[in-house]
Amino acid sequence: MIPFNEPVYLKKGIEYITEAVAKNRCLNGDGPFTAKCTKWFEEQYHTKALLTTSCTHALEMAALLMEIKSGDEVIMPAYTFVSTACAFALRGARIRFVDIRKDTMNINEKLIENAITEKTKAVVPVHYAGVGCEMDTIMDIAKRHRLLVAEDAA
Repeated sequence: MIPFNEPVYLKKGIEYITEAVAKNRCLNGDGPFTAKCTKWFEEQYHTKALLTTSCTHALEMAALLMEIKSGDEVIMPAYTFVSTACAFALRGARIRFVDIRKDTMNINEKLIENAITEKTKAVVPVHYAGVGCEMDTIMDIAKRHRLLVAEDAA
């Protein structure tokens, strides 16, 4: 049998979990380890950070912050996890799926412009399997059409 997605347990990680349980600390959310991680991220990347429990939650927040509403259209790749589409569909958006590139499995940036309508509000490129989308091209398209961009890099 070939194990699927077998977790890795590192000594330091086990120590942190043990510490959190022993001190009756929060194991998720706004606990002290989340604060440490947030601080590290902000210092490392010189930006504000808000950690979420999942990419799904991050995408749902992105849809809220983008003020996606009923009647808006959001462009994303046809090959993605259901949470990507659901995050925007829950706000009432119509999802416009664009085909992917065979060589990267990412959204085909050359097909995005053909999917844009007067109702299009955002593009959600999904970076698949550690392969980044052609973000320079996607950002150029978004800028020219005044579209918002939320990257799914789960």
